[in-house]
Amino acid sequence: MIKFNAAPEFDFDEWATLHQRDPEAFEARRRALLAIEVARGGDHATAAKAMLERLEAQLEGKSDAERARLSLLAMVASAKQMTERLDDLAARLRERADLQNRLPRP
Repeated sequence: MIKFNAAPEFDFDEWATLHQRDPEAFEARRRALLAIEVARGGDHATAAKAMLERLEAQLEGKSDAERARLSLLAMVASAKQMTERLDDLAARLRERADLQNRLPRP
């Protein structure tokens, strides 16, 4: 599972300043950080890398506003997919609990 580092050493102002002063350095730093996080994905690293590559291809050459909009849409789609999978898991767990409740008690 990918674990995102929400450590206090992240400095939003530093990133924002870098983006304003040197967008290419910002982009290189952003890509390097994402590559590190994807590599930490263990069993999911390959799928995460493929997903990130698809998103990067969609964002290539877009304005900052369009990049933000497309990234948000990707996050919403991901959240929807996760919700569907969690709903499916919850239904399976309820079915299992129902089956266990029907078993005779010793």
